[in-house]
Amino acid sequence: MRRSFTTMAAVAATTLSVLIGTGPAAQADRNTHAQAVTGTFSAGAAHAWQSLPAVRTGSAASGPVDATVVADPSDLRQKYEGIGFSLDETSVSNLWKLTPAKRREAIRLLVDPVHGAGLDRFRLTIGSPDLIEHLPFWSEDDLPAGVKDDFGLKHFSIQRDVDLHIIDTIKLIQHYNPRATFFASAWSAPAWMKTNNQFTGEVALKPGSTTDYYQVGKLRDDCIDVFARYYVKYVQAYARHGIRVDALTLLNEPGMDVVYPAMDISIAQQQKLALAMKREFKSARLNTQLYVHDFNFWDWRDPNSTTTKNYHRIFDDAPDGSVKGEQVRKATDAIAFHPYWGDPTVMRDAYEQTGKPVEMTETSDLSPSTILDYFRLDAGSYILWAQATDQDGGTLHWTPARDNNVDWDEVAATTKWPDRLVKVNTNTKDFSVRDELYSMGQFAKYLKPGDVRLESSAAQNGVSNVIYRSGKSGYVAVLGNSSSADRTVRVTVGGRKFVTTVPAGSFATYRWKGTAR
Repeated sequence: MRRSFTTMAAVAATTLSVLIGTGPAAQADRNTHAQAVTGTFSAGAAHAWQSLPAVRTGSAASGPVDATVVADPSDLRQKYEGIGFSLDETSVSNLWKLTPAKRREAIRLLVDPVHGAGLDRFRLTIGSPDLIEHLPFWSEDDLPAGVKDDFGLKHFSIQRDVDLHIIDTIKLIQHYNPRATFFASAWSAPAWMKTNNQFTGEVALKPGSTTDYYQVGKLRDDCIDVFARYYVKYVQAYARHGIRVDALTLLNEPGMDVVYPAMDISIAQQQKLALAMKREFKSARLNTQLYVHDFNFWDWRDPNSTTTKNYHRIFDDAPDGSVKGEQVRKATDAIAFHPYWGDPTVMRDAYEQTGKPVEMTETSDLSPSTILDYFRLDAGSYILWAQATDQDGGTLHWTPARDNNVDWDEVAATTKWPDRLVKVNTNTKDFSVRDELYSMGQFAKYLKPGDVRLESSAAQNGVSNVIYRSGKSGYVAVLGNSSSADRTVRVTVGGRKFVTTVPAGSFATYRWKGTAR
């Protein structure tokens, strides 16, 4: 590929110089308005973040091309928040099976914006999530024997997070990427805050059904306020370790009918919890953001289903008048989504209908094409779930079984999640990463939090795109070429144009300065 691309690049550069022209008018345009456009591309590890021939913007860039990309600088969409992965206990545990030198090498490759992929947004778990390597599941306020509740949160502790090297892993990430940001989610409140006094999930069949279940464990109404304070204690505890948790989700996948850690909170409770969390944040002088929903597209809204949870109703007035929807809307900073069920266009609907940013807070889809597509649907972030396992894809305490008496040791022996982003070989103490990491870096290395996406034209002839305004006068364009041949592409932003060649099967990123005319 390299030889054919070099030839193509030389032809493209020659063609571009002819298209721009060499006469006095063209020279004046180039000197007055033209800006250098720098680019890199990735097509797997063999072609990772390689430089592309520099071109220049120019209003005279014309002629035949394979695809055209057009963006309007005045049509602003969402802000970029980041791309990254979860620091769940299983992933962290596998990273700590490496030697210290190999662990540093792995983290640097993943997060360093200069020498690595620059991944920059990470999800923390408040207590156990839905999979762990080492039992037992835990909350941050488990009680000693004989103690029934802890409304004063005297037993709150993140010591387990310290012991399991979660804090140490965050410190490594901060070392290699100081701009990294962190948000957190709980899968359940501590057992004593729940109606069934159990941290893990508990399921039961819905009345009259032999196949549909519901989550038995619910948040106690009298524990809404203390659950909000529990969240504040977590943010404060991490801050003492030099880690800023800038956002919390209301609860991971509320109401999931599973037996791993989970909890149900009704819409009425979600409304009250959202207001309580923002009240407690303010009291503690925290500017922590609140993401609501944190569940699938389908669970937010699906007009074609009568069984969806329709959690968009959190922004409606409570039937008993106790909470106004507008209060909850004001308390909400973003709407979080997972992609496992439903139509992703609901993200754009939610963004336009509520004016709230939307965030992809959990996904297992490693495809850079999906990242681009979701960004075009107004997602501000893209966070991968549980992306480091060993060479066998285990050991995981995770199960989809609706069995309250599940044998967790058997689950650990049989559940495998192979082919995640990072594979740790526990025999050689080495690691490998999937090729998708390098294309992810075509986004994360060059975009910065606060960059604003521009509405842009649809995919054409196998070339897809997403374009951001970066700072006051910069632009970043990520182009994906899904075809097996190189594609010449004209990019036009606010009247400024350039022509480039995107290598076959690659993602390429272009950066330039310029004021739109």
